[in-house]
Amino acid sequence: MQGQYPPQGQYPPPQGQYPGQWGQPYYGPGQFNSFHPPRRRGGPLRLVLLGSVLLIFIGVSVAVLAALLGNQSTDDTAEPEVSGPSIVPTATTTPEKGTAEDFLLNADIYRTGSLVEQNCKAAPLGNGSLAAQKVYYTKLFKCLNDGWRPIFHDLGQDKPDPGLVVFDQPVKTPCGNFEPLSGRVLAFYCYGNQVMYVDVKQMNRAFGPKQDLAYLMTIAHEYGHHVQGVSGLFYARMAYLQDHPEQKLESSRRNEVQASCFAGVFSKSVEKSYPLTNRLDEFKQQSSNSFGDSPDSPADERTHGQATTQGFWIQNGFNIGANKACDTYAVSADLVK
Repeated sequence: MQGQYPPQGQYPPPQGQYPGQWGQPYYGPGQFNSFHPPRRRGGPLRLVLLGSVLLIFIGVSVAVLAALLGNQSTDDTAEPEVSGPSIVPTATTTPEKGTAEDFLLNADIYRTGSLVEQNCKAAPLGNGSLAAQKVYYTKLFKCLNDGWRPIFHDLGQDKPDPGLVVFDQPVKTPCGNFEPLSGRVLAFYCYGNQVMYVDVKQMNRAFGPKQDLAYLMTIAHEYGHHVQGVSGLFYARMAYLQDHPEQKLESSRRNEVQASCFAGVFSKSVEKSYPLTNRLDEFKQQSSNSFGDSPDSPADERTHGQATTQGFWIQNGFNIGANKACDTYAVSADLVK
């Protein structure tokens, strides 16, 4: 059985916006980027979010997490103090205007400001069943759409909302076919049809019904990849890599931490209603210890940034509370390691 929050139509990727300057990016069907946790080596796993490994220039980003997290703190409405990273990246180079590199550094989305405050109290996850997760995701997804839609309008991109499919049976997508509990895939966003897919059984097995912040960060991160698609950042990156294939790993990390930064910006917009107030210690702990490349990952597999790096950008998006926080292409390599 599947639960679907259907897309309101489809739209092509923003190709050809800069005729004569960008080539048409290639994105092949059947290829996908994946999130996966580090391999078990005994003892509890920390939740690890590994984002969108670029295999061949394609149309999907897959989020996979595995976790045994600590107890959650209680919800209340005390106003938290802002702490942690709070930087606004500024480009220090001036690439040729109209090039893909110029777009990545100076995209209009960085000037679109904050998301409007959302009235988005989290729905209970209940027992983590298909029905319970559908309720949770559908409510959160509406808040994501409501929050990001005005930003897209400011960019002149009045596109249909993305789709959401919650599944516990095999699904066929433009980005490949997936079965529940296959590999370590938990959720993925497919650029080919602008639909996000969530594996109920994997999410429930990884987190159970109690770790709601893990669900929030996962879905908001995946929506961040949709933001990259609508804003043109995804396609600019594809074009850039055609000319700079040696940058594949570092570019992948910049791409992944940017999606996490957008997730942090969204989280700020639901801070009071979700609520995240008085849960920021938990939010910071999970973001800094739960998502990222495994510490023992080989150098040629470091595609997502270390856990502390992921935490830095999630928190930076939250603390700045505006999209100007997320120009991850303008910072030094040390901040995306």
